Amino acid sequence: MTFRRKVGVVVERGTAEAAVGRDVAVHAAEQGIRTLLYTAHPPASSPDPLVIDPTPHPTAQHVMDRVARPPHGRQMGLVVLEGYERLRPRERYIPDQYDPIDDLDHEPPTEAEELLWSLREIAISTPLLLTTAVAAQPDVSRPLDQWLDVSHPAVVLTEICEPVITLHRSSDRIVDAQLQLGAYGLHGRRVALEWATP
Repeated sequence: MTFRRKVGVVVERGTAEAAVGRDVAVHAAEQGIRTLLYTAHPPASSPDPLVIDPTPHPTAQHVMDRVARPPHGRQMGLVVLEGYERLRPRERYIPDQYDPIDDLDHEPPTEAEELLWSLREIAISTPLLLTTAVAAQPDVSRPLDQWLDVSHPAVVLTEICEPVITLHRSSDRIVDAQLQLGAYGLHGRRVALEWATP
């Protein structure tokens, strides 16, 4: 159930494809699908069924609350979270008498672990599209963990989303897409998509 409704997309920062989350959200809304879009960069057009949430650092609980209590009572058909690494973990309970000296072996969680926990905590039945960007040109010939550090948000996506799609523009009219199913799962073949530069 964890993977069924969560899809990840990895894009190159600064490219036209970097707006894929917004583009999908607007397109879905234009088709009449009530869509919740978390973005720091609202789209130029905002069809009526599109709900934009500019919260800079949402938590899993925030996402679940928005889906559970949608505006005007109309159920969401899609949730898009651009730059999903903006998610913040919920506050962890630390006892008043906690003494770090008594727990010298304790290591605080890494950012990647906290991001993974936040993703796992999003328990919604609505399909969820998560996007993240990489600084370098995506290598669609290899699995993500072979060209990115395992702590990178793109690699963390593979732990929770199935599939994760990596996009790389190879020409003005073609974008190569690479599908990855799970962290250690199948690494699908490349598919060339017709996608003209806007």
